[in-house]
Amino acid sequence: MRTSAAFFALLLVIGVVSNGNAADPIRIEGPEQASVDLNLPNGGLESARGVANIQVFRASRGAPQLADGKGWTYHHHVDLAAWKGRLYLAWNSTEKDEDVGISRELYSTSTDGFQWEPPRELFPMGSSTASRMYFFRAPNGRMLVIAGLRTSAERMTERMKGALVVREILSDHSLGPVHVLIPPADPAGAKPLPRYQDATDKQFIEACQQLLANKPFLEQADYGNLLGGDRRMKWHDLEDWPADEPSRSEFNRFGKAMAFYHRKDGALVAVMKWGWVLVSRDEGGTWTSPVRPSTFVSGMAKAWPQRTGDGRYAIAYNPDLQRRYPLVMVHGDDGVSFRDMRVVHGDVPPLRYPGLYKSPGPQYVRGISEWSSDGSFADAKNAMWVCYSVNKEDIWVSRVPLPLGEASDGGDKDAWNTYSPKWAPASIARDGDITTVVLDDRDPADWSRATKMFAKPMTALEASFDVRVGDAAATEPLHIDLTGPRGARAASTSVSPARLSTSEWFSIRIKANCADKTVTIRRPSEITTTLPFAQLPNAIVGLSFRTGDRAAPASADQDRPAAPSRYQVKNLIIRSR
Repeated sequence: MRTSAAFFALLLVIGVVSNGNAADPIRIEGPEQASVDLNLPNGGLESARGVANIQVFRASRGAPQLADGKGWTYHHHVDLAAWKGRLYLAWNSTEKDEDVGISRELYSTSTDGFQWEPPRELFPMGSSTASRMYFFRAPNGRMLVIAGLRTSAERMTERMKGALVVREILSDHSLGPVHVLIPPADPAGAKPLPRYQDATDKQFIEACQQLLANKPFLEQADYGNLLGGDRRMKWHDLEDWPADEPSRSEFNRFGKAMAFYHRKDGALVAVMKWGWVLVSRDEGGTWTSPVRPSTFVSGMAKAWPQRTGDGRYAIAYNPDLQRRYPLVMVHGDDGVSFRDMRVVHGDVPPLRYPGLYKSPGPQYVRGISEWSSDGSFADAKNAMWVCYSVNKEDIWVSRVPLPLGEASDGGDKDAWNTYSPKWAPASIARDGDITTVVLDDRDPADWSRATKMFAKPMTALEASFDVRVGDAAATEPLHIDLTGPRGARAASTSVSPARLSTSEWFSIRIKANCADKTVTIRRPSEITTTLPFAQLPNAIVGLSFRTGDRAAPASADQDRPAAPSRYQVKNLIIRSR
């Protein structure tokens, strides 16, 4: 559903939403926000070009050996880092519900962002709890990893998370001993651990002290809890807000999940839940009054701003006050003005495991922060990498090519977008001039997809390609869609695996014309079929190959890999007519 006009009218009255203000610290330009349609998982918005959606972890009770080994189904609170040539991704996990019971902090690493190692425990189970951030590369060159220090098995809240555990990620990618970084007010329920000050490594001690001295880094935790009353920003205290400030009524939402970036003029900008933005010109010593820019529509899911590897800026977020889909990105040149809202992740698979506070969609996005990289992951200069959870049960990353807003795809003037679940990977293989799409679907609740994004919209085209099935036991069909602007489906056809061969390639030809709204399809061993457009776009912008359909498993025991449905597509030729 669209955010209601009445709701926006109420926000206008209380001063939360207004006409664009040139003095706002962030301005989102363009018509996209006004056209967001949440009846559609992609919001009815254009897709960013060349994006790879990659599932790092998939929860499963039916096949726990392929997941976390326990079958736990709540996975959320992500963070991303780069260290010694690898990406590190950490997240929080509980058995079923958010912040209920003992949790585990898990992590996985990757050398390329596409293939990820099985998850491992970041801290011993029972000693830690979720954190807004996990990684800190200290000025002395050490990489630290932190988490909340658990003091009881009762349900946690953010206001209870005032203590931290810490350990080092060593240069060989092993983990050092666990220490207490910030002790709890009441240590009775905490596991006995040594203080960081008692470590024998003086550089580790120095790195811990550098972390504790970094106020913006610690402000990422909610309400300034890690800084204490004398160091946190004054806006965490309601008595410091002007009595006539219209947003006082929203104070209970302030100060959650801050993220920071340095904009072009050197100012430090804080962005948090509910769309609040603040600016500091003394590295977090003092801050401007909180502002909710009228053009920056963001709810209680996180927003992630950062300077990209090409020296420009981007914000990734969910563009609605309530819903946590789609995941979009805007970009800009100075860290103030942003434009071209595009979809990074526009799929919302079924929620397989209900739980407390679970909500659908790609959410709680984070990228590689200024404090979590040693600069060794080379692809960070070519793409923006972000991580997030989907439905609070699966963990994903996306690679978005730089420069943002351009048709950048490794030198190809067109671009491939891929959606690649753990059990349904999609890949684009290139061998000289030959490009082969490989889809391998074993997921009963999701699909594999690759979409060719055209360099320019076409009003009439001819497309031809060869296809074969990779397994005689395949059951899922191959869906082929011509897409128009904003994801509109112009025409669709499906190919049953029974009509294909594992050894022979079959040619399929498609002709489409937006003027007469028809598509002509010739499939293997069939007569030519002419069909009307399913929807009526004025241009065609992409051609999509997708496996099967989605359905949540009838029971948890059935959430396990199905028989594979594999397809290969090659020799794709597209001509404008």
